[in-house]
Amino acid sequence: MAAEKQGASRPRRAAAPGKDPIPARVLHKREFLARVAAEVDLSRTQIRDIVEATLNQLGRAIAEGETLALPPFGKARVSRQATAKGDEVLVLRLRRKDVADETD
Repeated sequence: MAAEKQGASRPRRAAAPGKDPIPARVLHKREFLARVAAEVDLSRTQIRDIVEATLNQLGRAIAEGETLALPPFGKARVSRQATAKGDEVLVLRLRRKDVADETD
């Protein structure tokens, strides 16, 4: 019986039969700032400063292992942690209330 190599990646789970995987969409900071600007009456500079401070605090909290309880975003916690190619890799578990009612 061959020993499994340490650090070997696990095989990815296959999509459920009959279902196509949903391609991941990425929300970049620029678009995020534009969306926030559309909802509040502040200058772009103020919005950028507030969003930067918020993201910094979220990053620090996650790095310190804190669970984030931020309605309506949800409750997030680190479920796994590893290092890959010198980068810290965190897998977060996000639990949200029924999001069907949140559509505009």
